[in-house]
Amino acid sequence: MENTAYTTEAERVIAAYGTMVYRVCYVRLAPVDPTLADDAYQNVFLTWVEHPPRVQPGSEHEKAWFLRCAVHRCADLYRSRRRHPMEELPETVPCPPEDTTEVMDALLSLPEKYRMPLYLHGVWGFSIRETAAALGMNEAALRMRLTRARRALAEILEYDLKGGAYENRKERRSDP
Repeated sequence: MENTAYTTEAERVIAAYGTMVYRVCYVRLAPVDPTLADDAYQNVFLTWVEHPPRVQPGSEHEKAWFLRCAVHRCADLYRSRRRHPMEELPETVPCPPEDTTEVMDALLSLPEKYRMPLYLHGVWGFSIRETAAALGMNEAALRMRLTRARRALAEILEYDLKGGAYENRKERRSDP
């Protein structure tokens, strides 16, 4: 017989953290292989089932646990993929998240050390302290990475950080 308390708790956790976990996994792993994001997502919630965190449900600590777990599972899959390359098989390409735009494509083209801090702090709105803790770095290093990441993103998008002018690269290149 199905345990309704467990089902309700699982639904609460997935509703509360599912989108955040998937997007963190996607941003971390999409440049390598977008299908790995699905595996990492599942591994995070499997870890939650096998080893639930000892924190109050719905607290900021629980949110931080899911974020940190997602970062770790992504690192595990990335490391495993590099150590044991897989043969490519023809398959359909999964749909990217709905918010894939030119800015998101530019963000995904950044190196990993810039992509994750900018995504967590800039897109998800985590504080400097929360982002630094999730990525396992100190706050000063995170601030420097965010500055460099913003510059790199602005360069890709040809956005003037001081004046705020934005020029679409494609439009600019099509002009004679």
